[in-house]
Amino acid sequence: QEYRRSLEREFGPAGPCAGSTAAEQLRQRLWREPALLGALQEDALALLVRRLRNHPDPGLALRGLAGAFQQLELAAINLYLFPWRREFSTIQTFSGAYVHLLRPALPEADLVQSLGRLGYQQQDQHRLAVTRVPPGPTLIAAAVGFLACRLECEILVELALRLHRPHIELLEARHGAGGATGCLELLQDLGIEHRAASDCSDGVDLYQEVPDSPEDTEGKATAPPALWRDPQDAPTRGWGHCDGTLGSEPMGSADPDISHLFPEQEGTGRSPQVLGEPQGSPQDTPELPCYQLHSCLRRGMLPSYCCSTCRELHAVGCAVGRACRSRHRGQELRGERQQRLWLQRTELDMLLAQGSAPR
Repeated sequence: QEYRRSLEREFGPAGPCAGSTAAEQLRQRLWREPALLGALQEDALALLVRRLRNHPDPGLALRGLAGAFQQLELAAINLYLFPWRREFSTIQTFSGAYVHLLRPALPEADLVQSLGRLGYQQQDQHRLAVTRVPPGPTLIAAAVGFLACRLECEILVELALRLHRPHIELLEARHGAGGATGCLELLQDLGIEHRAASDCSDGVDLYQEVPDSPEDTEGKATAPPALWRDPQDAPTRGWGHCDGTLGSEPMGSADPDISHLFPEQEGTGRSPQVLGEPQGSPQDTPELPCYQLHSCLRRGMLPSYCCSTCRELHAVGCAVGRACRSRHRGQELRGERQQRLWLQRTELDMLLAQGSAPR
């Protein structure tokens, strides 16, 4: 109910508005922790790899995917907020958005799978319809997953424009064995300076040398999505009037407030955590590193425990870790995904601390 109220405040009955900061919060998390993409959308990486390898213009493919994921995100939100509205329960396959945005960007199998997550089924040659609206949590998870995919596409486009490297190479650098650390090393190898954050607050982008364009952040009017409307009911502007020239009309941010997906820690007043990510350092701790790897962790090993007092990660069977469990505050890291997120974040903390140390 709390998340639903936040969506209603954000979107209102007239459609999405442009003032949300939620996308920027998630964008910064994806910069620091590329593995979060797979946690929010399981098949996202495979879809991006297929599209980049099979498209003659990867940059154009990414921009098309970003627009398609935005429409899918809006579909999920509309079904969640307004399941009773008939215009959201049916997609006309001859509508402008479907013809010019969804179908060119997503392969048929991926498009069917994505719409299927929202309950859409093919009814005939020209119509898809929701016969049964999925549960609310399913729709919210789908919306956030599509948002994460869109932001990843935008991140790759930004990196490619700045670094002049192939998109697929940047994707592999971000999601390869090195994760965020591998991408940071690529930036350093190319001589791209970055400014390390003075703390680990979630509001700080560790890649500040790749800022958002002002055009992306200024408020712009936007109309309700026209993907589900009949042609005669379409508004005077918006994706429903796509005539083959995508992006010819300004389109504001349609980012839902996802902050309620990440419960805030009691008494911290800080931005919430994602999927067991490490807690950032308190506001009165001015220097990196936030966390370090204990000497028990050799290359290739995953941590099993994080000591919040010592700010160190420990492996299974570590004697120091056992002492921390009994004397200090901390948490067990359960599951490979959570362990890898911690490992990537801590390796990045240590790399930034090493790079910012006086020589």
